[in-house]
Amino acid sequence: MFRQFIFTCAVMTGTLFAYSNSATVSGTVSDPSGAVVKDAKIILHRTNGSASLNSMSDNAGHFVFQNVVPGDYLLEASAPGLTLREAESLSLLNGESKELKLELRISALTSLVSVTSSGAAQSVDQVAKALDVVDVSDAEQRGLFSVGDALQFVPGLQVSTQGGPGAFTTIQTRGLRVTDTAILIDGFPFRDPTSIQDEASAYIGDLFLLDSSRMEVLRGSGSSLYGSNAMSGTVNILTDAGGGPLHGDLDVQGGGLGLFHGETNAAGSAWKNRLLYSAGVSNLSVTEGVADAGAARDWSGQGSVAFLLRPNMRVSETVFGNKGYLQVDTSPSPSLTAPTSGIIPATAASFITSLGDPDDGEYSHFVNSLSRFEHDVNSRFSYRIGYGIVDSSRNYTNGPAGPQDEYTFQPAFNTGDKYAGRVDTLQARANYLLGSHQTLTAGYEFQRENYNELATDQNPVIGERTYNRTTARQQTNAVFAQDEVRLLEGRLQVLLSGRFTLVSLDEPAFIGAAVSPYAAIVLPSPPHAFTGDAALSYFFKRSATKLRAHVGNSFRTPSIYERFGGYFYGGVYYPLGDPNLPPERAVSFDAGFDQYLWRGHVKVSASYFYSRLQQVIGYASFPPDYTDVYGRTSGYYPLPGGIARGLELSADVHPTRKTSVKASYVYTNARDRQSQYYTGTAIDPVQTPRISPQMFTVVATQQLTKRLDLALDFSGGSSYLYPLYGYDASFNYRPFAYRFAGPKLLGLSAGYTVPLGERITARFYGRLSNTLNQSFYADGFATPGRWAVGGVRFSF
Repeated sequence: MFRQFIFTCAVMTGTLFAYSNSATVSGTVSDPSGAVVKDAKIILHRTNGSASLNSMSDNAGHFVFQNVVPGDYLLEASAPGLTLREAESLSLLNGESKELKLELRISALTSLVSVTSSGAAQSVDQVAKALDVVDVSDAEQRGLFSVGDALQFVPGLQVSTQGGPGAFTTIQTRGLRVTDTAILIDGFPFRDPTSIQDEASAYIGDLFLLDSSRMEVLRGSGSSLYGSNAMSGTVNILTDAGGGPLHGDLDVQGGGLGLFHGETNAAGSAWKNRLLYSAGVSNLSVTEGVADAGAARDWSGQGSVAFLLRPNMRVSETVFGNKGYLQVDTSPSPSLTAPTSGIIPATAASFITSLGDPDDGEYSHFVNSLSRFEHDVNSRFSYRIGYGIVDSSRNYTNGPAGPQDEYTFQPAFNTGDKYAGRVDTLQARANYLLGSHQTLTAGYEFQRENYNELATDQNPVIGERTYNRTTARQQTNAVFAQDEVRLLEGRLQVLLSGRFTLVSLDEPAFIGAAVSPYAAIVLPSPPHAFTGDAALSYFFKRSATKLRAHVGNSFRTPSIYERFGGYFYGGVYYPLGDPNLPPERAVSFDAGFDQYLWRGHVKVSASYFYSRLQQVIGYASFPPDYTDVYGRTSGYYPLPGGIARGLELSADVHPTRKTSVKASYVYTNARDRQSQYYTGTAIDPVQTPRISPQMFTVVATQQLTKRLDLALDFSGGSSYLYPLYGYDASFNYRPFAYRFAGPKLLGLSAGYTVPLGERITARFYGRLSNTLNQSFYADGFATPGRWAVGGVRFSF
């Protein structure tokens, strides 16, 4: 219905508005020596809108953009090892044809344009928030193909994968929890409404760099722009918008862990760049996994198409689908001889790592789609309407096979737990240029979340078989606004934004229980959320120094499970959720600088950050004298959260076109107000689980010859705490504090490129992961030792 509405608006608006003329931008791309640069990526971003146009230079270094609506733009251009010194500002008039001569030089990525920090195009030099850009082609050149692997080298992010490729993966930003990082695809939320805390972790391991151009990582609060979950950071995956001449690649690799990965991508344009398209397909197969456990299979497909109805008006559709299987290993647990007090060192004698379970598996799929209509009415006013769907399904099956001990709890017969959910997001957003130095933005967003859980088994006694179903739904309505001010020739940036969010609930339904505990009580109107954000930056052009500061508050809407979740037993539904839960809330602040040195060959950055979780949702057993309106004896309730603060240091060095080095050091002091561990001592540790206080990363690439390239990447960290559940001396099931060694993961890669024709090349490459052969445990799960893959990539 909403999708039909969008395209109806497109057709009707097309009859009401017409543009008499359009502009043309063309030019040539050269390097510092004056030689032409072919296959350079050129992107034209509308500063007062969301549309962008892509092109590539041909063999003569020439590029062209046709049917460009008049207005103000930012142009970025890059090629391997080269970029513009800074983004080119263009102001185009009706019927104008502008010819450019772009000279690419060695630079620390200063010409990149971000669309995540403010929701509109901004030069990275102008961004007033802590932001990093991960170029997909750079990650793929090092043999990486998953989103998680590519993000682990971003300062302030800690990525944990519980096994090999395709395994469960989490992302944490600046010492806060997994739920506090929002995942977006093209600016729209991507999360699983059936997860306990309504976040994306269930599918991060299934996200690959397929048909994507870059990932923008915004650190700090982002709820005023992106709503729920953007409390400590936001990861925005930007898909390939297509454009330019037909180009693409075919990549096939295989090796250790029984891994095979194949991927193909293609993109281009037609009808004088009025039709833009891109598409990609990938397959992952891991037959052996870690210690012959954790096998995975995965198919992904992604594509987009955009059509210019008029030079100032376009419709687009993007679809991303995934279908996967993962062998689910047993959870790590304390050994029988492990201590039951204090902080326990994680050794072979103190805990049992994950073990393979042959009949325990997760079958999953999701479809993420986004329909958009964008209209630049004139040089000052633009608007867009988008409708996004995330439709997800996970089916967990288990049987009596597998390890049998006091912690694995193997069922007596086959069981199944199927979760199906859907998030519908409708967003309307308008931008107005108030003078030449101020942009006002206002918008409305509606979200609807559906939750469906079905539990079954194959009990041979038919009358005792399990068939329990829970369905529930919640909706949010939000309005948001932003004021962006640019003064002193754009050197001073001021950004103010705010959002107001209302939540409404529908009555849940239960099959398998005689009475719903929520039926007899009128469902409340849950508390609303109001968030605000302020950012300030100033760029000293003479010294090439940018000072920046960012402060804001943020929120997470309680999940449907936290509101209505529970369990069935004996024909009765025992509730754990509270429909009236208030949203989780946080405040954060960061300040820092970016310094460009050596004529832009070096970028040095530093940031201090502070985040406080004012209120979170926890779980506990209630006191015997406590009376709950829903009859609960335990469940979810609000409680104070923790604090994280620290320092981020990074350097980006490009001494020559053939050499690039990026390094970072991050110190994080993350503490909970209430310990998540039981130690048997009077004082429990309060260090936030999974967070290494000190992290260091480095990525170095070297083009040795025209055909041979080498790369090195390293991710290292100090030890961290993580809870493993087991029985204490009184046979109470408790989380014990285990100290695990931090990662020391070194990756080496090399590639050799062979030209096969005028525009076709083949690159043969290899990658050695965990070169130091470290026995590293992620949350107690075994990870791969030293392993290698080799492959070939054909590009045209």
